[in-house]
Amino acid sequence: MGNALERIISVTELRRNFGEITANLAEVDSFILTRGGEPFAVLKAVPEEKKKVLMRAAGAWEGTTLDDDALWEKSLKRKSRKTAINL
Repeated sequence: MGNALERIISVTELRRNFGEITANLAEVDSFILTRGGEPFAVLKAVPEEKKKVLMRAAGAWEGTTLDDDALWEKSLKRKSRKTAINL
């Protein structure tokens, strides 16, 4: 526990907001389910769903001004370096 991407919710909240919670499941690390105020289960997305979200986020810059290799090469090159950092 203590992870910023974990959320603690009750079973009642899960029942009432099932659609909303499952729609956002891949964007959070996990939901810790409580019953009677005590944690009893963890709900998380399968790795394939998390990968889909990551791939959508990775392509978010495509077609924008940030989708420019020259811009990033210039940004990753310090004045004191001869060459840019290779990522």
